[in-house]
Amino acid sequence: MNCRLCAFCCALALAFSLSACSGDKPITHASPTPAPTPSVSPTPSPSPSASEPAPEITPEPSPVPTPTESAGPDAAPVGAQLPGAWNDREAQVSFGMSPGTDCPLAVFDARVGLNDLSVSLVPLGSGPDIQSFLEADIRIPHTSVSYDSGADALVLRLENTVLETGDPAEAAGNDDWVFDFIGEHGLRYPHSFPMGSIGEDNRFFERAAISTDGTDTTITLRLTGKAMSYRVESGSLDGEGMLPYFRILFSEAPA
Repeated sequence: MNCRLCAFCCALALAFSLSACSGDKPITHASPTPAPTPSVSPTPSPSPSASEPAPEITPEPSPVPTPTESAGPDAAPVGAQLPGAWNDREAQVSFGMSPGTDCPLAVFDARVGLNDLSVSLVPLGSGPDIQSFLEADIRIPHTSVSYDSGADALVLRLENTVLETGDPAEAAGNDDWVFDFIGEHGLRYPHSFPMGSIGEDNRFFERAAISTDGTDTTITLRLTGKAMSYRVESGSLDGEGMLPYFRILFSEAPA
């Protein structure tokens, strides 16, 4: 009897214990909340206010080429000579127009540099001569370069080239465009370059002289021992090829 009472009390106590536990609130594990991603809104470009007109866009002008960047006609070589090639001092070369081209020219200037001689040219002062000059693909006269062993000199012969331009006022007649051409390009007519010595000597040549026979012009350069090789360059002093020039450069190194 007592044993049954004890068992009944234990069962009753266990029931009350389970009832108390079932009354507790259940524990839930919260899932982590993802961090909010900041939204990036594009910043609108500022627009001109209604009271202010939109500014006008002025295009920048293209750069004007310098004389060294001129696109004027070059002195295309004749024969085997390559542009800018170095030649032995005794080599015979030619450059410029083809031989016999009917485009008479005049020497406008010739001067000695530190290691070169440069020559600039203009057309003769008449309508037909200027017209042939404008139509020419190359505006450097046919020029042959040879070596005179007896004088130890380099000789340049400029074909169909003289030292006087002539006077357009006498030759133009009714060709008013001739005077327009001369004024537009700032050419000085009539012009005459004197025969004789050309400037000062340099370490590559001495006694530089120029002369004409009325048809061709000859330039003679008495070489020094330092002038082992030379090359020819050409271009234009303006951006339109109306003031062509060539120059002959020297080097102490052999070709």
